Amino acid sequence: MACALRCILAAVVVLGGVCIGQPSAATHADPTLNLAPLDIGLTCAQYPLTPTVLTFIVDQPDADILLLHFDYLNLMAQDSLALRAVVNHTVGEVVDTIRSTSTAPFFSVPLYTPMVVLELHIVGGASRGDGRCYGFHVDGVRTSAVDGNKAASASESICGTDDAKNTQCFVSSGMYTASKAVVRLLTNRVGSSAFCTGWLLGCEGHVVTNEHCIQDAVDAANTLIEFMAEGVSCSTNCNSQLACGASPRLFSRGATFIAASKDLDYAIVKLDPAVIPQGLGFLRLRLSGPRLNEQVFIPQHPLGWGKQVAAMVGHAPGTITTLALAGCAVDQAGYMLDTQPGSSGSPVVSVRDNSVVALHHCGGCPNGGIQSQKLVHDFARRGILPQCSIA
Repeated sequence: MACALRCILAAVVVLGGVCIGQPSAATHADPTLNLAPLDIGLTCAQYPLTPTVLTFIVDQPDADILLLHFDYLNLMAQDSLALRAVVNHTVGEVVDTIRSTSTAPFFSVPLYTPMVVLELHIVGGASRGDGRCYGFHVDGVRTSAVDGNKAASASESICGTDDAKNTQCFVSSGMYTASKAVVRLLTNRVGSSAFCTGWLLGCEGHVVTNEHCIQDAVDAANTLIEFMAEGVSCSTNCNSQLACGASPRLFSRGATFIAASKDLDYAIVKLDPAVIPQGLGFLRLRLSGPRLNEQVFIPQHPLGWGKQVAAMVGHAPGTITTLALAGCAVDQAGYMLDTQPGSSGSPVVSVRDNSVVALHHCGGCPNGGIQSQKLVHDFARRGILPQCSIA
């Protein structure tokens, strides 16, 4: 579909600047990136010499999600780009601020809207005599994300009727406390973007998910990690991609890759603890592993939706039904709790002590997870066991 770049009229005011039309420094988006092509930006010669705000608009009428791809960025130290979502002809608050420290190429945070306002805030203005080329360029936009790397893993499964509920339905229980450490992941790869689930392990800022979600350092650097994306009440409708983000949204762009295992389908990355909101806590792995028939629950982001907790199978509590499930791996923990694509990487948590007893990664009814003691032993063998991570 065609992308429109136009001067902003009516609902969008150009603050102290001019509306820039199609820039002259056109480049062609890499076709492998699966982008709708755009050509938005400023060349060296166009970069303002005086303070101003330049405003652009990206309009994709048939899209539900927009991820802008920046193939060039070199801003003056105090300058920034602000992204605002336009919903029902109303320009919202700033969703993302891109500063001079960002390094292209990269994707913006996802914006759940068909229209985005992009503001370039010029604080001091460039000097023509310093020999540097200031500017930015957006070469395309991605308008969809898949759910949980479907092509990489077995389909995850709803076992009968979907019994998962918003986390707020459990707000007075330990299940809600544990769920606060669970995060929504969106990994931008060449060709596609995909949702998964992750969780904070230990007290040093580590995040655990599946290897088929984050495979290497490139994936880690291109993953958006979103905290507290959940409904404000038990009845809030969070059943759409990127729904129910915190206000303002709480996220970190990228993480440091630590390790991954294809056999155990885990990945572990590390965040700067300073970017993690206070009060989320963290989870611990049970050294002794899951117990047959013990009650468990799964906090998760199915399909990239707002956070849910699967705790019931019909009218009965969810339990570990087997410790010898085959299929995606050997001797998985099995359970009939509901999951969907996007739930990959979720913790399977014991009701008794809120310890993680398995890493969910596979569907089939029973669904399956890697037993926690296997993760502990492999982390220890590789010297990557985080502090405060063992229960």
